[in-house]
Amino acid sequence: MHPLFFSVILLLVVVPSAFGQISDRTGLNQDFTIETSGYAFTVDVTSNFNVEDVEFSSDDKRLTFYINSGLENNLAEIQIPKNLTNGNFTFMLNDQEIFPIVKTSEKISFITVEFEGSGTNKLDIIGTTNLPESSKITPLVLFASLVVIIFASLVVIIFARKIKKLGNYSFNKD
Repeated sequence: MHPLFFSVILLLVVVPSAFGQISDRTGLNQDFTIETSGYAFTVDVTSNFNVEDVEFSSDDKRLTFYINSGLENNLAEIQIPKNLTNGNFTFMLNDQEIFPIVKTSEKISFITVEFEGSGTNKLDIIGTTNLPESSKITPLVLFASLVVIIFASLVVIIFARKIKKLGNYSFNKD
């Protein structure tokens, strides 16, 4: 009797969860590598829909997600490295502005997006700054700094030699 009782209890526990409906809140985790200006950034998306593709426009500081959902109520948590795009975000879902929850840390922006509508959707996340923008200037600043240091060193060396030559002369007529 024990094995039969145990088997019935086990079936009551396993069968409903194996054949039951999956919650709308179940998350599919997808990582996307965005390459721009010689850097690679990972954007992490956990959602109850499929993100078919992600594009990044460095000029527009725009991250575009192409979404396909079979559910009416959609939820996503998106982690974007601050060096990829940052600042005051604007969010557009199918060209309509939306206002998701945004939390930030030192390294990432954590965005929670909820929207309705099954089928194909497009989510644009537009930032105001990004790292590759400043990285184009960095080599120029380093080069200019090096030129200034070399020039200053040459001036000091030339000035020191002139003082040394003047030290060999005596101004006394005695």
